[in-house]
Amino acid sequence: MIRFGSSFVVLALAYEAYLNYTESIGDLDLVTYYISRGTFEFSKFIGVADCEWSCFYDGCRVGREGRMINIIEGCNGLMLAITYSAYIIGIGGFTRNSLIQSVFGFIVITLFNIGRLGLLILLRDHGGDLYFYFLKYFFSLILYFSIVVLWVSKPKIDKFLSLKSKE
Repeated sequence: MIRFGSSFVVLALAYEAYLNYTESIGDLDLVTYYISRGTFEFSKFIGVADCEWSCFYDGCRVGREGRMINIIEGCNGLMLAITYSAYIIGIGGFTRNSLIQSVFGFIVITLFNIGRLGLLILLRDHGGDLYFYFLKYFFSLILYFSIVVLWVSKPKIDKFLSLKSKE
């Protein structure tokens, strides 16, 4: 618990310092920028043909004109990735395998998040009342499901990494 707590505090403070830095220079943080860009590309891929994307100091907007969603720092999923990384470090210590699993976790959480936001844009256009139901309940579950997938995969990842380190 001490490793988890201290890892979480250090990672969260580093992220907060980064956010403060980007705010001080009047720029958008790169994580939110790339999440919104990925969401834009995924939305076009799943059929939102006239999807637009624009970024400003306070976040990015993705979708069709008049039906855009605002992707801000809290939507980028990084705090969830930080929590997962702190869990990995808490369980296994700060090792090469923990670093690899943390990077892998960040990628998985990011992909789930981009999928979640892309589906949200699609539902905003075609979902009617379902949009608000999914926004309130289902879309948070998708992001948390990514953590469950990572937890279930952890023993397999550990086994794979231990085999690779023996080679």
